[in-house]
Amino acid sequence: MAEEKEKRKVGERRSAQRIKRVLADTTPKHLEQLTKQARMLAGDDDGEADFQDSSMDVIRRRLGHLQQRHTVLREKLTNANPPQRSLVARLQEEFENEPEGKCLEAEEWNDSVIKELQKRIYDSDAALSMEDDQEMNEPFEGKEDAENLTLLVNHKVIRGVKGRHIAIRFDTTFEEKKFESYYCVLKSSSPMDKLHVIEHSIPFFLPVRELEKQHLGNSPKLFIDYIGNVLQAYVSRREQVNKLKKRRGELIGELYHSLSYTLIEIMLKQPQWQVGMSLAYHNLDSELPTQSTITTWPLTTDLISQAVIKPGRAVQKNSTAFRLPKAEAFLRTMPLPQGCEELLADLRDTLGLSPPPEQATEAPPPPTVALIEAEMVAPTKPVMQIQMDDLVEDPPMDMPQVTPR
Repeated sequence: MAEEKEKRKVGERRSAQRIKRVLADTTPKHLEQLTKQARMLAGDDDGEADFQDSSMDVIRRRLGHLQQRHTVLREKLTNANPPQRSLVARLQEEFENEPEGKCLEAEEWNDSVIKELQKRIYDSDAALSMEDDQEMNEPFEGKEDAENLTLLVNHKVIRGVKGRHIAIRFDTTFEEKKFESYYCVLKSSSPMDKLHVIEHSIPFFLPVRELEKQHLGNSPKLFIDYIGNVLQAYVSRREQVNKLKKRRGELIGELYHSLSYTLIEIMLKQPQWQVGMSLAYHNLDSELPTQSTITTWPLTTDLISQAVIKPGRAVQKNSTAFRLPKAEAFLRTMPLPQGCEELLADLRDTLGLSPPPEQATEAPPPPTVALIEAEMVAPTKPVMQIQMDDLVEDPPMDMPQVTPR
């Protein structure tokens, strides 16, 4: 039995080796035949004789197609502007040449206004060609139509542009000074369909797509207002930091912030103390921090001993650092530059420091010897005579003379 099993294994092994040799000899030939048949069916090969010539023709044709595609792509990349800059340039020209639109009050601004604007856009664009649907920088013909398609709502300009689009310009300000304008373009398939964002110049670190999913489908008015508030808050937070750097730049040792200025870390440094400020803005449309943490490090032993725990002031005191909850509350209720001034005042009060030189009252200079001698030599007048001389400027007219008895 054992010998039969061994003979059977040897026979199976030889059969497998024979099949491998046959496949090794025939498989390349078979593949070559299939390749030739495919080329002949495609018209790229007429036979074995001109096989090499036809292959060169195929390579030439492919290289020609690649060169054509390369030329087209090079022209597009050379002549095209960056998308954001192109959008801003087109819409700036569009809004600069616009006529005066309709100004809406707060009670007039609602979703029905957007629906009416969509309907007017489709009615006004019905006669225009739909071939160039992507061209958005041509205004509607006629001043009356443009006026009917332009709305002014609280630092926002909303208007219809060619291609059945709604373009929105968000203006931002800080301390009554105008800053950047951002643009957003909306579109819908029909007047009854939901709007969606097709292009915008809003900074990439602000979640436009997330806000679009949350608000635009349900309420276009809520989406537009919230985007405007987010952009205004972003510019306000950024300019608060810039104003603080101009006002207290000599105290700022380190400054870190996120792109959207929703997280700000500031280290104020002086020879006697250091203050670390951590501000967090949990709401994108908030101009004031929702969370503030201030940690103070006295750097001298006398200041450490003077930092006594008082109500509303230093807490969690140890040998190295303590908190200032009063200043933390100030930073949550006022802009950053004003809050920083309150922080410094609270810090001076807590550590027992003197006010800065520009705020300290100067004592009058001591009297000199010459001034004292001049006062001693100068004759003195009676008190009543001094008061009369000071009050009466001109001599009395027609005063009656009284003779002594």
